[in-house]
Amino acid sequence: MDASPLDYLLVGLLSGGPRSGYDLRKQIGDSPLRIYSDSPGAIYPALRRVARWGWVEPGPPEGPRRRRAFEVTAEGQSAFVGWLRRPVEREDVVRGVDGLLLRFAFMGMVLSPPEVAGFLEQFESETRAHLAVLRQHHARESSGLPLTGRLAFEFGLADYEARIRWARKARKELGGSRPGSAKDTVTRGRVLGRGTRPQAGLGPRKGGRS
Repeated sequence: MDASPLDYLLVGLLSGGPRSGYDLRKQIGDSPLRIYSDSPGAIYPALRRVARWGWVEPGPPEGPRRRRAFEVTAEGQSAFVGWLRRPVEREDVVRGVDGLLLRFAFMGMVLSPPEVAGFLEQFESETRAHLAVLRQHHARESSGLPLTGRLAFEFGLADYEARIRWARKARKELGGSRPGSAKDTVTRGRVLGRGTRPQAGLGPRKGGRS
């Protein structure tokens, strides 16, 4: 099976507690990040897909709208954790940074601090390596570029430099926080801008299941 970041996002959100497809759409749509579509044409096919794989299972219809709340299975949780633990590769840094950040956002729910720190170290290392290649290209080719082309290329350099600074800052902050502290728990509960069940990290709002 070839799971997409959206598939893992749904499993991750459901790891915080049962939700209906409507609840998932609302949580994704209300996120200030707006990285993934909350349209029915995206969410419901993905939800059916992960259910077909046995990663989630629906409960009985409830409420006046007869919505089914989905729950994560042991198989789904195992797949989700395995996804979080994947090594960072160069292609991820170049073309899949949104997926890397999604993984990082969920890591505080289930991974140990050393594992999270290891992810950040890999992220920084692969980003530095790619940045070195870009700088070499810039030094070799920038004189032949129009001013706007050079400035556009330098925007990309600045972006990768900012990612490295972010990774170093994140490692420093994580190293100074105690696992399970109140600050850490609240942060985990706000991965997508919602969540009021700190013990589960990304639980639904009160009354969110219908």
